[in-house]
Amino acid sequence: MALAHCREDIKRGHRKTIRQLKPMEYPFLLLLISFTWACLHVLIASIQLRRKSGRTVLPPGPRQLPIIGNILALGDKPHRTLAHLSRTYGPLMTLKLGTITTIVVSSPDIAKEALQKHDQAFSSRTVPDALHVQHYNFHKTSMVWLPASTHWKFLRKIAATQMFTSQRLDASQALRGKKVQELLEYVHENCNSGQAVDIGKSVLTTVLNLISNTFFSLDIASYNSDLSQEFSDLVLGVMEHIGKPNIADYFPILRLVDPQGVRRKMNNYFKRLNHIFDSIISERNRLRSSSVASKACHDVLDALLILVEEENTELSFADIQALLRDFFMAGSDTTSSTVEWAMTELLLNPDKLY
Repeated sequence: MALAHCREDIKRGHRKTIRQLKPMEYPFLLLLISFTWACLHVLIASIQLRRKSGRTVLPPGPRQLPIIGNILALGDKPHRTLAHLSRTYGPLMTLKLGTITTIVVSSPDIAKEALQKHDQAFSSRTVPDALHVQHYNFHKTSMVWLPASTHWKFLRKIAATQMFTSQRLDASQALRGKKVQELLEYVHENCNSGQAVDIGKSVLTTVLNLISNTFFSLDIASYNSDLSQEFSDLVLGVMEHIGKPNIADYFPILRLVDPQGVRRKMNNYFKRLNHIFDSIISERNRLRSSSVASKACHDVLDALLILVEEENTELSFADIQALLRDFFMAGSDTTSSTVEWAMTELLLNPDKLY
């Protein structure tokens, strides 16, 4: 009888607890359960991985915290933290970034060993979650992110024979001088009017025009144009989201939910970039098929379109779009950032100006 009363009291308490839960508490409980499940999954996966690779000898490294590893140890200046850790654990050390085991090289000799003698083994890159964009498959067509393969070698050959030949570089020498002169004139005009100059954006505009004239024989940017600002923002947005820390890269299980919305933003960037490139390619195809085809510019885009039209060609329109994205991304931000930092250092050290 006493046991029956106890059971009845437990049931009443359970029903009372359920009735006391407010509707606003259910999402929190669901989030808590999901987080607990994810932590358990990561913990079990790491234990299984350790058992499988128990005999693997890894370089030394700092002590790892459960689940998160050494992420917190990097701080807000990871390059300085890595340099400091290398003094303790040597030029080759192991870090655990979330569930990802990372080997850090901090010595020129070891870097030369890895990148020169074993370059084939280390030539592929880990593709960040930001590039796993639905419909576009950027990482599967980009020369930058493709693993060493036959198609990767083919794209490198196209770049070498159509873009980096001495004839094409010599032919664009006058163009480079003209665009740099336009930049100097823009800076001079702003100096005379007392206006501040955004060095980074100004150099980016110049570089974008250099690349677009090499590919399309037209300016795609202007120093005082909303359209060019939009294109610059697209390029910088892609570069920023590829390079920014993304928790899904360190905890792959979170890729299912895209917690920081990186893939969603990248999908929008790629959609707008592809629309711009598609418009330029369509206009060039219309020009080449019209009666004024003889007036078409014999630039890189023309050369690529001619290759696409050849029989048994490996080059596709998707490859052309990928090459355009690669060169606009790689060429624009690097140069503008370098000049901007150089100007910053000169302003911090004015004695070097004279």
